[in-house]
Amino acid sequence: MSEFNQIVELTQKMFYYLDTFEINNGRKLAQEIIWEQLRKDAVEEKMRQLRASSIYEESARKYYAKNSTVGEF
Repeated sequence: MSEFNQIVELTQKMFYYLDTFEINNGRKLAQEIIWEQLRKDAVEEKMRQLRASSIYEESARKYYAKNSTVGEF
């Protein structure tokens, strides 16, 4: 997913959550809190995906080296 699409998705989620708040002074603070949490969640998800693929590739290399095979893992 492109960076732009991720930002659009996060913005849509933020406004979805903001719609549960009354329009008053607290809405701005809620917007900042929600936005920061959504950004943090997006970064953590991207890191989980990178770690998972890294672990998979490392396991595949070990398996290939141990069994002298290629592309079967």
